[in-house]
Amino acid sequence: MFKQILPSGKVRYGEWYTDPMTDKRKQIWVTITPSGRKKADEMVASAALKKKIQGSGSTGRITLKEMQDRYVQYQSTRIKKQTVKSYRIHLNPIVRLLGPDTLADRLSAPYVAAKLDAEPVTYNERLRRFKQWIRWGYRMDLIDDVGYLDKLEPKKTAPVRVKDAQKYLEHDEITRLLDGMAVERWRLLTEFLLLSGLRVGEAIALLDSDVDADVIHVTKTYSLNIREISTTKTETSTRDVDIQPELADCISRIRQFVRKDEMAFGYRSDIFLPGFCGGYIRYETYSAYFRENSERCLGRRLTPHALRHTHTAMLAEAGVPLETISRRLGHADSKVTKDVYLHVTENMRQKDREKLLKVSML
Repeated sequence: MFKQILPSGKVRYGEWYTDPMTDKRKQIWVTITPSGRKKADEMVASAALKKKIQGSGSTGRITLKEMQDRYVQYQSTRIKKQTVKSYRIHLNPIVRLLGPDTLADRLSAPYVAAKLDAEPVTYNERLRRFKQWIRWGYRMDLIDDVGYLDKLEPKKTAPVRVKDAQKYLEHDEITRLLDGMAVERWRLLTEFLLLSGLRVGEAIALLDSDVDADVIHVTKTYSLNIREISTTKTETSTRDVDIQPELADCISRIRQFVRKDEMAFGYRSDIFLPGFCGGYIRYETYSAYFRENSERCLGRRLTPHALRHTHTAMLAEAGVPLETISRRLGHADSKVTKDVYLHVTENMRQKDREKLLKVSML
């Protein structure tokens, strides 16, 4: 780094760099007002020059850790805080597997495939996120060539419907699970999720005033990533959920339980179904209880999200139109519901068989 003292008293610092567009050596300059501290001025000038050089074009020398930080920072100005944190969380294992100090322009299809395959259970999901991230780096001129991405293909897996068929409960399983839950708070929450189709975070965030006689107003959610109440997952997730008779009965029993709990432990809460101390329910506590009980009662270790799958399957079995199910779940369109949630229950298959047996063709 070199400098010039200008007639105005300001100092101009310069540096040589290689222009990535022409591969020619060039000079770049910044001007600062001297503070009287030479070392401090040089540090400010050096940082400013480095920033200018980085902004002049792609050098292809960015590490994966640096590109992850740039990506998260870029997204933080465009999307919700909890979603930004999800992006970092999902990229962490990818960066770890590929190597945080690995240069982005040195990646190749064989290298990426081998590294991501070290944890094959999550290979396809991580490959999808990796491609999305690398293409962003290409659009931002942080990487010069991403042609190798076309050589990376996902592994063949069972169709979505086949996999998701293991994620919902049949009617007899619902009964066994609820009967096996000894903790009344968790049994009531499980029944509420099953009958409403709400996401767990949406149910946790409900205030008593959000639940009317006929409608549940879903306007917020509990975000596990940032451990606080925030806006709903998407715009369509903000919705009104109609209360059917079974759900109304469950809501009534929840309110009776809360009143008894308040009297027993001496607290007052505005939360629809509070936790043990009157605050918001801890998702981790409920989720662990649900997994343990599903494994004990059903022989399958399920997550609470299985209740949302089950709710959808029951509505489909009852003949509720796909668009109505989609709106109730808060999905952007019915395709999401159809591709991910609509599973054919054993009862539906039985009805299909009964219809075929009654058909007379001659």
